Amino acid sequence: MISDFWVGLIIGAVSFSLLLIFIMWLLVKRIARSLFGKWAEKKLSWELNKSLEAQRHVIKGKISEQLFPLLYEKAGNLSDFRFIGSPIDYIVFEGLSDGDASNDKVDIKFIEVKTGNARLSSTEERIKNAVEDKRVTWEEITI
Repeated sequence: MISDFWVGLIIGAVSFSLLLIFIMWLLVKRIARSLFGKWAEKKLSWELNKSLEAQRHVIKGKISEQLFPLLYEKAGNLSDFRFIGSPIDYIVFEGLSDGDASNDKVDIKFIEVKTGNARLSSTEERIKNAVEDKRVTWEEITI
C-alpha cells in the first residue's frame, strides 16, 4: 500500500498543477482580452478614418458641383445654369438669359460634374445615352 506521504505528495502535486493551470488560464484570458481590445481599437480607428475619407470625397464632390459654373471655362452666362443635383447635376439653357429676344435660339445642355476618378452611375449613363440618341421630347401639360 502507498504511504500517506506519497498520497499527500500526489494530491499536493495535482492540486498545485491545477492551480498553475487555472492561473495560466486567467493570464491567457487577460492577455487575449487586452490584445483583442487593442486590435478592436485599431480596427475601429481604421474604419473611422476610412469612413471620414470617403465622406471628404463626397463633400468635395458636392462642393465642386455647386461651384462648377464659376470654375467652368465655357460657362457663358451663369443665369443659364440650373442646378438639379439628381440624377444629373445641371441643365444649361444657353442663350436663354442673353436678353436678345430677336435671337430665339436656345441650346439645351445636360451636365454631370465628376471629381477625381468618379465614373457615371448606371442611371447617369442611361440619361447620357438617351440624350446622345436624341430620345428627348417636349411635353406641355395644361391643368
